[in-house]
Amino acid sequence: MSVYVTVGSTGFDRLIQTVSGKAFLQALSSQGFRRLVVQYGTSAHKFEPPATWLDTHGISIESFDYTSRPSQLIEQADLIISHAGTGSILEALHSGTPIIIVVNRELMDDHQSEIAHELASSGYVAVAEPATLVDAIARNVYMGLVPYPAADPRPIGEIIDEETL
Repeated sequence: MSVYVTVGSTGFDRLIQTVSGKAFLQALSSQGFRRLVVQYGTSAHKFEPPATWLDTHGISIESFDYTSRPSQLIEQADLIISHAGTGSILEALHSGTPIIIVVNRELMDDHQSEIAHELASSGYVAVAEPATLVDAIARNVYMGLVPYPAADPRPIGEIIDEETL
């Protein structure tokens, strides 16, 4: 099983520090995960996974700053751990893959928290912070999430006509 971690187009130092730590890797391994793919953006200096196979708890780790194929990585994942950027969240929700949103409270006005908790209140996502992520994995908070409704494929013109006529 595979986990994809993304911080989007910027960085999120505390999240990247957490996912490269031994406790996080042990929690993943105990849940049956064997592959971790990390998109760390500008937080490369904080990505320091253990050097030995033993310390990674048997988790294969791939990492990079940015990718031109996030959709492919999302589709390959069994779990997505994402910053609370709307683009990343929506792409993950539309894939049907369980997602844990990790809120960055260090951002001005804490707007990510509102988005994350609103989606969590409907059961579409699980929410954590860097300090609670290991526990969230250990407790399987990503299991049993409600599927996000599919987008209406009708052209926007039809929808406007239907609503205005």
